[in-house]
Amino acid sequence: MKTFQTWKGHHVCSSSILDSRDTDAELLDIQTAQPDDMWALRAQLLGDSPHLSQEVLREMSDRTDVFPDDILLEILSANPDELKEDTLLLYLEQKDDPLPQYMIDILYQVTNNVSYKTILKRELAEYHAGKTQTAQDIIRSIIHDSVVNVIDYRNWLNNLGGIQADKQIISTYLSEGDTSSTISLLNMIPSLHELEGEELDAFNDYKNLIFMQIVWRQQNRNIFQLDSTEINTLIAYADSSTGSAKAISRNILSYTQDNHYCECMHFNDSTELKIRNTSIIGSLNAAYGPKVTVKPNPAHTWTAFDYILQGEKPTGYIKIINASGKIIEQFSISGKQGQYVWDTRNVKPGLYFYTVSSSGMSKSGKLIIR
Repeated sequence: MKTFQTWKGHHVCSSSILDSRDTDAELLDIQTAQPDDMWALRAQLLGDSPHLSQEVLREMSDRTDVFPDDILLEILSANPDELKEDTLLLYLEQKDDPLPQYMIDILYQVTNNVSYKTILKRELAEYHAGKTQTAQDIIRSIIHDSVVNVIDYRNWLNNLGGIQADKQIISTYLSEGDTSSTISLLNMIPSLHELEGEELDAFNDYKNLIFMQIVWRQQNRNIFQLDSTEINTLIAYADSSTGSAKAISRNILSYTQDNHYCECMHFNDSTELKIRNTSIIGSLNAAYGPKVTVKPNPAHTWTAFDYILQGEKPTGYIKIINASGKIIEQFSISGKQGQYVWDTRNVKPGLYFYTVSSSGMSKSGKLIIR
């Protein structure tokens, strides 16, 4: 991998790079770059932003063999003064390999003094709200159906996301006697949700309770057949733990030992859930499944997932699984169209599988890392 020139020490007298020697050096780096140089060159160009000239930005946008569209968008957005010149945006729209229209639209917003970060934050907030509402509506429909489809239930809990949804998924595995899936998800939750401190302590209490339930199943015992040690453990959790462990322990003790606690859990009447007017059918009809292309494949230092999601405000995720079936990466995505660039420099060479999921449907494929 080549080493790029830097010129941060030169004096810049305006929002553009005016020193021809600096521009020439930047242009040479771009013109001679190889695909594997992308990450280093990206860091250099972002470091020199917002002082990149139109000439440099045009040259960069032509090197689509080096820069995926998402990286081009990132660097262009970091140079808003040059974007205000109509000639650059027209060039990006009309060149041989133009940026996708949705990216052009974002750049036009950047020229109106709305930062790329602000645009993304606003869109993500809208997508998250829509995603949560849709997932909750469909989950509500599934659990109030005469026959619950457990697979659909788990898929939509997964789309909803969050630690509470994962705990509900664990409950479904327990009800089916699927010990392996239960333990696998339990072990993944702390890293998935970045738990630490009191949150991690509370989760470990919950995890211990789940393991207790697994033991009871394996020994063909129920909650009425607990020994004194197990009862004392439940009492300790009921008195001192927090979160799920506290609630579960109190429920078991109230039911089996006639113990009563003043801080009872409140459950709303489910009648409202049954009669609530929601657009569930419309949500399901919108879920035709995502489309995705991955390039380069095979990949070396990076690969880009170009995706199209269905729905009005779609969200989803990209999951990467190795040949042993272990999830090594998971990325959130949103918007009807977008691109996610995955840094593969620290990924071991080999065969991997990717799944793009949105609205309860998914698209999978193979990816080779060299």
